[in-house]
Amino acid sequence: MTIYDSLRAIRRRWYACASALLLAGALIAVFSADSGVYSTRTVVAFTYPHESSLTPDNATSNESVIAFAGAVVAAINAEAPSLRYSASDAPFYGAGLREGVAVGLQDEGSQWAPSFGHAVIEIRIVGATEAWVREQQAANLEAVAMSSSAMQDELAIAPEDRITARVEPLTMTIQHITASRMAQAAAVGAMLLAGAITGAWASISLDHAGRKRLAAAGEQVLP
Repeated sequence: MTIYDSLRAIRRRWYACASALLLAGALIAVFSADSGVYSTRTVVAFTYPHESSLTPDNATSNESVIAFAGAVVAAINAEAPSLRYSASDAPFYGAGLREGVAVGLQDEGSQWAPSFGHAVIEIRIVGATEAWVREQQAANLEAVAMSSSAMQDELAIAPEDRITARVEPLTMTIQHITASRMAQAAAVGAMLLAGAITGAWASISLDHAGRKRLAAAGEQVLP
């Protein structure tokens, strides 16, 4: 079939191409109504009493404190493994998640081998609304504090000797993640192109099937 024959087939079965383009337009409208997601990566650092992550010896790197932070994570996750990415700084929404919460010890390793060098817990949250993300943030911070306190209560550790959990204030920020105008324009173009290609294929296929049916019935097939 030549290009000319294909164009004639598309013209004869224009309704198939139009339907595909209308479907593409409807999908574009649905995706355009999406206002993006809200995300945060809240950090909780664990240190010995009267120390901070800013002290010269970097109190969060103590192996005992790191182990304690890992125990807190395990208690919150009920022993279920936390999500891991190939890169530790990969955004939680980068995997296509629209709503979810992940609590884990800060991993400085790779996809092949984890490395926990600091007693830092990351609470990664993504959701459709800022209110939901803020609610989950507060709930998980409370869970971290309660688990930390309960573990040390069980060991009867004196208040002045307890490991302290501090929330890094700047990590409390909740970001609104949306596609850029360039990305939106590219997506619209790709969707329309896909609709045009699908519509053209449907028109040609329908026309070919119709002409074949007429030929089998012995009727005259117009060029």
